[in-house]
Formats: sequence, C-alpha cells, structure tokens
Amino acid sequence: MDTPIVRAETWLKQHERLVIVFLVLAVGAVLGNKYINYSASRANAQLVVATEQAKSAQLSAQQAATQAAQTQAQYQAMVDVLQKQNATLAQAVTQRDAVLGQAQKAVATATLPEVATQWQTAIGGQGDLSVSNGQLNISDNGARETLSMLLEVPVLKSDLDDEIAVGKNTQFELDGANKSLAANNASITALNAELKANDTACKAEVKAVKADARKGKVKWFKLGYVAGLVSGLWLGHSAGI
Repeated sequence: MDTPIVRAETWLKQHERLVIVFLVLAVGAVLGNKYINYSASRANAQLVVATEQAKSAQLSAQQAATQAAQTQAQYQAMVDVLQKQNATLAQAVTQRDAVLGQAQKAVATATLPEVATQWQTAIGGQGDLSVSNGQLNISDNGARETLSMLLEVPVLKSDLDDEIAVGKNTQFELDGANKSLAANNASITALNAELKANDTACKAEVKAVKADARKGKVKWFKLGYVAGLVSGLWLGHSAGI
C-alpha cells in the first residue's frame, strides 16, 4: 500500500547516509556556532574590562601629572623666597664686614680715652679702664688688639647665625627638590601604567574585532551550507537518488 508514511520511510532508507551526514554536520555547525559566539562574547567582555582599566590608568596619570605640576610650582615658589632671603642675609654680612673694617681702622688712630671708652663699651660695665699720664693700665698695643678682637666677635657671631640660616634654607630647598622628584617619579609610573593599559585595551579590541569577524564568516557559511544542502537534496531527489 502506497501511503505518505510508506513513501517517507522508503525515502529515508534510500537517503539514510545523506540524512546522517546532514545531522552530523548540523550538530557540528550548532556546536561550532555556540563556541564562536562564546569566544566573541568573551573577547568583547575582555575589551570592556581593558577599556575601563585604560580609562582608570589615564585618569590616574592625569591626576599624578597635576600633582607633579602643583608640587613643582610650590617648590619653585619656595626656591624664589629662599633665594631672596639668602640674598638679604648675604648683603647683611657684607655690610657688617664693612662696618667692622671701618671700626678696626679707626682704632689705629683713636686717642687713648677713645680707646678706653670703646673698650669699656665692648666689654660692658664701667670703670674698668683708666687713662693716667697718657697711659692705660694695659699696653697700647694690647689695648688696640683687644679692642679689635672684641669688635670682631659679635660680627663673626652674626655672620655665623646667618650662615646657619642659609644652610637651613638650602636644606629646605633640597627637601623640596626631593619631594618634587618623588612626584615626578610617581607621574612617570602612572604614565607607564597608562601605556600598559592602553596596550592591553588595543590588543583586546583587536581580539574582539577578529572574533566578531569570525562570527560573521560563520553566519554566511551556515547560510551557504544550508542553501547548498537543500539544493543537493533537491537535485538528488530529482535525479532519483
């Protein structure tokens, strides 16, 4: 009895191998398509993560650069102030040295009462020196040498204090330079991290593009495969295979 079911069974028996091959290829195509879709999704997810990391690294680099610029500006402002202070201190040293030279020169020609007065003023107190018959209670040379030394001592002390201040300012300047250097190093480190993150993002983008391209090719391959298979079945059926 020739019924549609009988004809279908007959056709399936005649084309059993073809049907099996079709089913195997179909399953392989489905699994391959899922794998390619998974690979593309994973690549795109990696691209998103890498892009966010690159943005974060870029922001960190910008913040580090801003901090470095601010630190550099603060350092330069401090250097300017300290240089002005050092110039003022150096000028004070020069002026005191000049006054000392003039005072020491005046001692050589001063009268004994003047010497006694200056000596007493230099050592403080009163009634320590006296002039009698053109003589002091100390030799003329000793009195002049002593007075010259006494006049020099406070000047030398002031010079020393100013030199100490200059040294402190120089240390402050050095500390500022070290701070600026540390900020610049931090900026360089952040820039290197940004470059690395950008490189990772670029690689991820290339990988994602390739995955999407493979996905597109498989799509067209599946369409061609189905069209070819249908055409082959139709031709085989028409030829009575």
